[in-house]
Amino acid sequence: MPSTPTSAGGGDLRGLLISTRQRTLELTAAVKDEELERQIDPIMSPLVWDLAHIAAYEDLWLVHRGAGQPLLRPDLAALYDAFETPRAVRGEIAQLNAAEARDYLAEVRERSLDVAAQQTIDSEITEMVLRHELQHRETICQTLALAQLPSFDPGFREPTPAAPGKHSGLEFARIERGEFALGAGEDQFAYDNERPCRQISVEPFELGRTAVTNASWLEFIAEGGYRDQRWWSDDGWAWVTAEAVEAPLYWQHWESEQPLELTSCGSRQLDPDRPVAHVSYYEAEAFARARGARLPTELEWEAAAQWQQGAPADASTANVGQTSFDTAPVGAYAGGAADCGALDLIGNLWEWTATEFDGYPGFSPHPYPEYSQVFFRKGYRVLRGGSWATDGRIASPSFRNWDLPQRRQIFSGVRLARDLAQ
Repeated sequence: MPSTPTSAGGGDLRGLLISTRQRTLELTAAVKDEELERQIDPIMSPLVWDLAHIAAYEDLWLVHRGAGQPLLRPDLAALYDAFETPRAVRGEIAQLNAAEARDYLAEVRERSLDVAAQQTIDSEITEMVLRHELQHRETICQTLALAQLPSFDPGFREPTPAAPGKHSGLEFARIERGEFALGAGEDQFAYDNERPCRQISVEPFELGRTAVTNASWLEFIAEGGYRDQRWWSDDGWAWVTAEAVEAPLYWQHWESEQPLELTSCGSRQLDPDRPVAHVSYYEAEAFARARGARLPTELEWEAAAQWQQGAPADASTANVGQTSFDTAPVGAYAGGAADCGALDLIGNLWEWTATEFDGYPGFSPHPYPEYSQVFFRKGYRVLRGGSWATDGRIASPSFRNWDLPQRRQIFSGVRLARDLAQ
């Protein structure tokens, strides 16, 4: 990672810290304090824990380790450490309430800005702290979707574009044989699991031009896809039968003439042109098999995610940044098409790949092993591309997300791949 110091005062990163915090506070201000303080689901933290954790992380890295000052609240260090206090217990322990968490955020931020005004701060640390908050904003959105709060509707929400035309997710683009640079280069910020960058060759294959749509998934359900063991791995079949899963997580009345989909801001009619969302790896894998296809490896995904003019990074060319609080119809951001012709590779939904999360050859943990290394070879599957809830600063072609194959709270979708006929 680059480690060029910022100028005294923090430069652009200082301004980004301020604007990022403003949006975090706007997002959580749309939620009542009692909802912030309860644990909505055991796989997620109480939202108030996320807020205090953001503050504790910033104080640890920017003020304590970055500037050598004592922690503001050393008594909170273990409580708001993600590994010392796992999610399973975060709803049961005594912790800061919503007002106290907001005060803690404000006090830490005042310390951070004082430090930035008095001395140079390593830009790598500042960028890491900034991105940490952005990533937790997406986690907060996952929790809000699970909560289904009747009054949640942030004032900054914008409508998504209209459907540009009919796509199914079953049309394919061809990616030719060739070499490409896998991972992040040394001239940009990246997490340890994105490095070291190396040249990789891929054989020709086909990748879905878009993610799979709701219309295509409705056909899978109508064909009995959730009840047909042929399409499921052994683990997937055990999961789908034990959990009695019949449809994506937030679908309702899918067998009626008016199916609904729940969103963070309430229910709406299930849109056949939007990508199927909130499906597990097991469901993605089964659908691919039922269509004579497979999931792409993450190497194939990144080989396809190439832009001669630079990858889309804002809401003008990709559904990123929590502007819509919903998916957009597939292909709505034609200006963000990859060189191979694939649409929406960045934004809208994370896309499951066939790859188990592990380090690249030559991996070195940085700046702490707990970010990536402790999750290697534990059954987590890699997701690529970002979602509508991912900030464009995060959703780069080399960024690697990961989750367990049964998880569906993540904003996840499906893009198919196929081998070329020999």
